[in-house]
Amino acid sequence: MKRYGPEYWDKYGTYRTPIAFHLSLLVLLRAYFIWIIAALSRRPELDLMSLVFRSKADFFSALAIGAIAIIPAVIFCLRRPQKSADSAAWLARVWRFMRWPLLACAAIDLSWLIIQAAHSYYQFSMFLALQMVTVLWVLLYLAKSRYLTVFFNDWPDPETDEKSASK
Repeated sequence: MKRYGPEYWDKYGTYRTPIAFHLSLLVLLRAYFIWIIAALSRRPELDLMSLVFRSKADFFSALAIGAIAIIPAVIFCLRRPQKSADSAAWLARVWRFMRWPLLACAAIDLSWLIIQAAHSYYQFSMFLALQMVTVLWVLLYLAKSRYLTVFFNDWPDPETDEKSASK
C-alpha cells in the first residue's frame, strides 16, 4: 500500500481528513441539514421543506436513505485519540469498514433520485439534475479514491499516560 508523507498527517499522527470526505457527508446527509435549517428559520411564509421535497413521503424517504450515513458520520466524529486502548481498537476495527455504508447510501440515493425522475416522466428539473450529479460524484469519489483506502485504514493511537510514559 502506498503511504503518503508527513504533510498528510495531523497533530495526532493520523491521516488528515480530505475536504471531499466532508463534502460527501454533507451531500449524503443533506435531508437532515435541510430539516435543521428549516426548523431554525422559523419563518412560516418561507416553507423551505416544500421547496426541496414534493411530499412528506419524499422527505421521509430521504431521511431513511441518509440514516445509513449517520453511523459512519458518528464514528468519524469519534476519530481522535481515545483514553482506553480497548475502545480505540474496537473503533479502529469498525472504522475500517465504514466506507461500505457510505457507498451503499450513495448508490441507494442515486437510484432513489432516478426513480423520482421517472415519476416526473423524465421532465428536466435543475434541482433534481444537480442532486444526481453531486450524488454520482460522491459515489465515484468513495469508490475510486486511493487516499480514502489509506484514510479508512488509519485510526489514532490511544492516549498515553504521561506518568507511565516517563517511567
